[in-house]
Amino acid sequence: MTIHLSTKKIIKDWIDYNNHMNVSYYLLIFDKYGADTLNDIFKMGEYSAKTTKKSTMMVESHITYNQELLVNDEVDINLVYFNHDKKRLQYKMEMIHKEKKYIASTIEVIDL
Repeated sequence: MTIHLSTKKIIKDWIDYNNHMNVSYYLLIFDKYGADTLNDIFKMGEYSAKTTKKSTMMVESHITYNQELLVNDEVDINLVYFNHDKKRLQYKMEMIHKEKKYIASTIEVIDL
């Protein structure tokens, strides 16, 4: 089962000298517009950090770069796998080109 977390438009500031999105911004999108949304859903995000002084920490990740993204492309960030125990969260997200429907990138994460 896939859960849509957010949609983001690729902005000019994220484009490198090859005219496609720089690799560092893939992580930014996954973290800020995917993981933060996921943490908010489970009440583990900013509110939890400020009120209980408890939060999560990404300790491992693996990103694939499958197909380039260009300025003004829109992508959907989807959660495609989630598992957990008392200490760990394990999940996978996909970045899907909104119009062309290809998988531009994936990330697999372990959070504590």
